[in-house]
Amino acid sequence: MVGRKKALVGVRAIAFDAYGTIIDFQEEDFIAAFAEILGRQGLQGDASRLWRLFLRAAYRIRNENHEFPTYLRFQEAWAWQFKEAFARLRLKGDPYDAALYLKGKLADALAHPDARPVLEALRPHFQLALLSNADDDFLGQCLARNGIHFDIIVTSEQAGALKPDPAIFIYLLKRLGLSAAEAAYVGDNPVPDILGAKRAGMKAVWLDRVGRRRPRRVPAPDLKISALSELLDFVPIAHG
Repeated sequence: MVGRKKALVGVRAIAFDAYGTIIDFQEEDFIAAFAEILGRQGLQGDASRLWRLFLRAAYRIRNENHEFPTYLRFQEAWAWQFKEAFARLRLKGDPYDAALYLKGKLADALAHPDARPVLEALRPHFQLALLSNADDDFLGQCLARNGIHFDIIVTSEQAGALKPDPAIFIYLLKRLGLSAAEAAYVGDNPVPDILGAKRAGMKAVWLDRVGRRRPRRVPAPDLKISALSELLDFVPIAHG
């Protein structure tokens, strides 16, 4: 990493990941949602295992283990993932109902408590953007529910690409009207967020709330923080 105090020098826009960074929806929330799906469909199964099989199916359906994953609308992709996961568990579940339920959970998710004050402190000094592996419908509903606003919102649906494909970050830069060196991206997941932003030439801030180890194939971020509020220590407004 570069010197922490100089990490964001020259930045004119700060973009954020949505789920896990601004919106408080983590792996344990997915597993809890999967348990609810099993319950509402009257199925006996392990929600954690269903979650793991669901993720494994994503690697095949979206080619997500590659640096250029294939974009499909999330409800469609999730239905295929649930179909495969249910089959592997020998469960006669309804994959389309499960996908719709998951979309509803993401639409209803709440923001992290520190998201709003940090965004409001940054707003007078930077363009603020949100870039998310999401579709417009459920992400838009989630932001409206939380009353959180950004100057620019970019979704996978708009860009036709998924992180860590640099195409979605380049799409964001075009919307911002800035060079890669003038924009920073803040995210909690090192592969899609840090790898993707760095491959597009942007400055990358890793929000690591739980002390994770950085994967080998992910370059070092320009800055690592353990809470969103720490970001204010590295921008010009910190002592203003």
